[in-house]
Amino acid sequence: MPHIDPLVYDPKLSLREVVETALANFPKTFVAQAFGEEARAWERRARSVLPGPVALAGNYSGDRIGDNTGAWAVDTELILPLWKWGQRAIAQRVTEKAQQYAEAYRRGLRLEVAGLVREALWEVKLRETEYQTARKILALSERLLAQVRRRVEAGDLPRTDLLLAETDFLKAQSDAVAAEAEWMHARWRYRNLTQIDKAPAQFEEVLSAQSAITPEHPLLTALTLRIEEERARMQYVRYEADVGDQQILLTLGSRHEQVGRGGETLNSINARLSIPLFGGGYQAPNVAAVRTALAEAEAQRGEVHRQLERDLHEAEHLLQVDRIQLKQAEARRKLAEANLELAHKAFAAGEMDLIDLLKVQLMAQEALRDAERWRVQIKRDIARYNQVVGELP
Repeated sequence: MPHIDPLVYDPKLSLREVVETALANFPKTFVAQAFGEEARAWERRARSVLPGPVALAGNYSGDRIGDNTGAWAVDTELILPLWKWGQRAIAQRVTEKAQQYAEAYRRGLRLEVAGLVREALWEVKLRETEYQTARKILALSERLLAQVRRRVEAGDLPRTDLLLAETDFLKAQSDAVAAEAEWMHARWRYRNLTQIDKAPAQFEEVLSAQSAITPEHPLLTALTLRIEEERARMQYVRYEADVGDQQILLTLGSRHEQVGRGGETLNSINARLSIPLFGGGYQAPNVAAVRTALAEAEAQRGEVHRQLERDLHEAEHLLQVDRIQLKQAEARRKLAEANLELAHKAFAAGEMDLIDLLKVQLMAQEALRDAERWRVQIKRDIARYNQVVGELP
C-alpha cells in the first residue's frame, strides 16, 4: 500500500470529545467567532454613555488683513452626540438578540460537526468490516487453493481445476487489496476532519426517543434567533428613518474676543442643541437591505425545517427497511454457510465439480458480506436518526 494512515482506537476517548476537537479545528468556527465579535460590538455601543465619538472644534477670526484694528475672536466647541429617545433601548435589544444568535449558531455548528464526525466514524467502521470480510474470504480461497493443488498433484483433479482455484484466489486477493485501500481512505478522511489520529473504541448510540422535528432543534433555534435579530435590526433602522439619520448634538462652547487694540477682552460661554427633523429618505436603502436579510432568514428557516422533516422520514424508513434487510441477510448467511459446508464435503468426496463448488462459495461470500454490512449499517442508521432529530452526542 502507498500509504497507511494509521488510526488508533482509544477506549478512553468519547464521541463527544472527538466532536469538540473537530469543532475546534473546523473552518466555520471563524464564522461563529465573527458573530460573537459582532454581538460584543453592539454591546459596547449599547453600553456607551454617548452614541458616537466626541468632537472638539476651534475657530479663530481677526481683521489683520482687513481693517487691522486689532480685533480678534477665538471660539472653541465641545460637540457631544446624544442618544435619541428610545434609541439606546433598541440598540440593547439588538445586542441581546445578536448574543443569543451567536451562541445558537455555535450550537448548530456543533451539531453540523457531530454529523460529519458520525458519518466519518461509521464510514471507517463499514470499510474496516468490509476489509475484514474480504480477509476471511481470502483465507477460505487460499485453503481451497491448497486443497485443489494437493489433489491435482495427486492426480485426483485435472490441472484446469487448479487454474480455476488460482483465479478465484487472485480475485479474492484483489478484493482484499481494494477493501484495504477504501479503509485507508476512510481513515484519512476521518483524520482530515478531526485533525487527530485517534478514534473512540465505542461510539454506538442508543436510538433517540424523539419522533418529530421540534422548534428546539439546534438548527431551527439558531435560525429563529437569527430572524429575531434581523427584526431588531429592522426596528433600529426604521427608527433612524423616522427621526433622521443624524444624531442629536449638544455643543458646549466658549468665546474670547477683543474689539480692538487695547480694548477689553470679552469672555463668554454658549450651548447649542441640534435636533435632526428629517432624513428618512436617506435611510431607505438601509431599511430595504435589512428587510431583505430578514426575508432570507425566514425563507431559510422554512427550507431547513422542510428538509429536516424529509430527512427524518427517510431516516425512519431506512431504519425499518434495514432491520428487515439484516434479518434476511442473517438467514441467508446461515443457509449459505450450511450449503457451503455440504458442498465442500461433496467436493472432497468427488461428488461435486470445482466449478459448482465455486458457485456455492460465491453465494456464501455474498451472503457473508451482506450480513456483516447490514450489522454496521443498522448502527449507522441509528446515528443518522439521532443526527436528524438534533441530538448531540
